[in-house]
Amino acid sequence: MAQVLVDQASGLRNVFSRQQCISQVRSYQTRIREAIANNRISDASQLLTQLEVAQQQLEATFK
Repeated sequence: MAQVLVDQASGLRNVFSRQQCISQVRSYQTRIREAIANNRISDASQLLTQLEVAQQQLEATFK
């Protein structure tokens, strides 16, 4: 019984972590679009780097 609860808690933590990562990726995507639309190329470049890290963190939640 205790192991089942531990497994459930772990599963919930993974779900919440994944959702947080998805939100972060979407936020960066929106900010990149806005930066490009407003011709803020240096901002877009930095955001692309941050997006890559966020995507890697999201991918890690599926392993």
